[in-house]
Amino acid sequence: IMLGKQSRLFCYDLLDAKDELDEKLEKSYHELSVVTSNRRENEIYDHLNQKVCKSAQEHEEVILGLLYALLTDSAAASKNYSTLAMIARDGMAHLIRMVEIIILEKLQKLQDSVKDQVLWLVRELVQTHVAGADILCYALLKQMPAGSTSRGDIWLVESLLHLLLDNRSWLESQPALIDSVLYTYLSLIPSHFTAKLAALREQETGLCVSLLRSKFMDCIQIGRDLIRLLQNVARIPEFSELWRDILQFPERLSPHFTGILLLATKRTSRRFISGRITPELEIKLNFLLSKVKFGQHKKYQEWFQKKHLSSPESLEMIPELIRYICCVIHPTNEILGSDILPRWAVVGWLLSLCQVNPVISSFAKLALFYDWLFYSESDNIMNIEPGILLMHHSLRSHHVMTASLLDFICRLIPSYCPALDKTVECSVKMALTDILQKGVVPYVVMIYMFILCLLWYHYIWYYVCCPLVYIVLVLSTHCLTTPN
Repeated sequence: IMLGKQSRLFCYDLLDAKDELDEKLEKSYHELSVVTSNRRENEIYDHLNQKVCKSAQEHEEVILGLLYALLTDSAAASKNYSTLAMIARDGMAHLIRMVEIIILEKLQKLQDSVKDQVLWLVRELVQTHVAGADILCYALLKQMPAGSTSRGDIWLVESLLHLLLDNRSWLESQPALIDSVLYTYLSLIPSHFTAKLAALREQETGLCVSLLRSKFMDCIQIGRDLIRLLQNVARIPEFSELWRDILQFPERLSPHFTGILLLATKRTSRRFISGRITPELEIKLNFLLSKVKFGQHKKYQEWFQKKHLSSPESLEMIPELIRYICCVIHPTNEILGSDILPRWAVVGWLLSLCQVNPVISSFAKLALFYDWLFYSESDNIMNIEPGILLMHHSLRSHHVMTASLLDFICRLIPSYCPALDKTVECSVKMALTDILQKGVVPYVVMIYMFILCLLWYHYIWYYVCCPLVYIVLVLSTHCLTTPN
């Protein structure tokens, strides 16, 4: 137990146990100090060079000792980095792995001076073109939650942004990293619409627009979620002009880009969606949906809300959480057949939290139904299952939720993207057909009849939703004539 004991790496509370990684790095540093004390610089290099060649274990100990020195002594950082670069026998692969662990698992516990050194080290690795530097950039991107404007999070957003801007040629040589950088910063920009963050927002906008215009065919590898993200920032003049080119002059962006349909029909990889969830949130969401029993979940949800969703700004994270639940967490058949908390229940709870903010609520519902809009036979039905199950299970006890969701999707079909209204109509039809054929929802006719009632109630929208009415009638007839 650490009773007031100090660490040069981590911030500890009074009763925190000392971190194992902290002990390991500190031990390696002390051993390194013993063998290098009272030696000249050339003697230190020769001795360390001999030591790392003896065994893999001694190589690791030297690398960890130098890493500790890099993170805790900024004055000697350049010298220690040069030594590290000269003696490493694995192209710094072990160093990259250890720094990745620190970023993904320990970043929030690090002292501020150590965080500065982590960014300094990543910058040096990028500038010297060390293989694996992009891995550390991915890890830093994953630690940037949507909605947070805390000093620490804004510092990280700004620091990595400046690193990427200063090393633009290196960034452009990393096509996969370009996609993740674009996805992350596009999702962060809506959180920075304040006068205090205006300068940061302009820099983020400049980077994203320049990447889209210079590397458009690389950027569209993100898939259909790129449309969703670009719509969230469409009021910014630079993005408004970009939208005009996407819709009216696609050849200006790339001779190989044939139009928005090409982008809409490309499913977004799980890699991008999971990249917007911090490691801590990822662990807790997976715990909720794999270990917690339905009926015993309330205390866990309260704990999660108190920790991560207690402020108005933190609610901006909910659309990304819903996308993650729909597209990344796909329970096994064993879990589906058990009493484990289902995905639709967690989504319903998240939607109820953001009802106080109509804008975020709208974004959250769009995140839930987004794959419905461009559904195809090659898509995974698990991506659309939470939406239909939430409507089904809410029909009796929480009918307001069902009505709200049905109203949203009925309005969404003709209005989301007028240029693709026929495509969206066909996709929703295909999604509903697939749901029916695979038996996702029992007695599905109840929901279809509820849609008809809802459409009649909102008679102003009835004429624009006639195609959906036709779909509903066909599916209802099929359901009624097919034995259970």
